[in-house]
Amino acid sequence: MKATEVNQTKDWVVEAILKLLEKKEYRDITISQIVNKADIGRRTFYRYFKSKDDIFNYIGLNLANDFAQTILNDKADSLFTISTSYFKFWENHIDTLLLMKKAHLLYFIEDNLFEIIYKVAIKIGHIEEQDVDENFMNKYKYEFEFKLAGFWKLTLLWCIEMPRKTPEEIAKIILSILK
Repeated sequence: MKATEVNQTKDWVVEAILKLLEKKEYRDITISQIVNKADIGRRTFYRYFKSKDDIFNYIGLNLANDFAQTILNDKADSLFTISTSYFKFWENHIDTLLLMKKAHLLYFIEDNLFEIIYKVAIKIGHIEEQDVDENFMNKYKYEFEFKLAGFWKLTLLWCIEMPRKTPEEIAKIILSILK
């Protein structure tokens, strides 16, 4: 099967579970309901996913790739431009973020946030994979986790505000906080 067909099938499954989440609790959604909604067979589902949780791990990976691409497309290279790209990215995925928040599924992102951002940093060339060793991690892990937690909590506050601040407005707030 071609990579585009695989991605299309996975995307159908993602769309199906997100549609089901609009009306049902996560725990009440079955694999049968997902495959029916996606119009695929059970065997096809299990060819690509082990469980419902695996779908959300896939969603997290896709979000990381899209975030990296947003930064690359924006040529973001400063705290302001990276912050702007970050909130622009979430603005484009606000429905998924809000749905996961409502369904109490943000832990799929939160539990893997360090790894997700690490992969993004490598993809955009911010760090080289071979440069990350135990000394690097020991030197930066607390600073990184602290900053990452702040960005994440700010994201969760921002996503429920109405009207929501623009990516540029929130980036200015971040700059003023970090002065």
